[in-house]
Amino acid sequence: MTSAGDVYSFGILLLEVMTGKSPTDNIFNEGFSLHKFASMALPDKVIDVIDVNIFSNDEIITQTKKIEECLALTIKIGVSCSMDAPSQRMDMKNVVKEFHHILDALQNI
Repeated sequence: MTSAGDVYSFGILLLEVMTGKSPTDNIFNEGFSLHKFASMALPDKVIDVIDVNIFSNDEIITQTKKIEECLALTIKIGVSCSMDAPSQRMDMKNVVKEFHHILDALQNI
């Protein structure tokens, strides 16, 4: 396994957590994948692919726009990490930087 393979696995895992879907779900066939499902939602329809269990807290609902932006950034990281071509995948240093930006944004809510 290479570091690019690890990045891909991380991206798929992140998309699974955020969407509540598995790459082996029945909806993913004939070229339609979890990666494609998530990337099609960017940037404006992310809320439609997020697992509803993420929104179990009433506080989240009161800050919807900022939360949606953070969710979109998180999905974008998952999509970037799970690109087919290893050379197109985000490296882990940038993943960490992006998560720090998301954390900063969430702490300012």
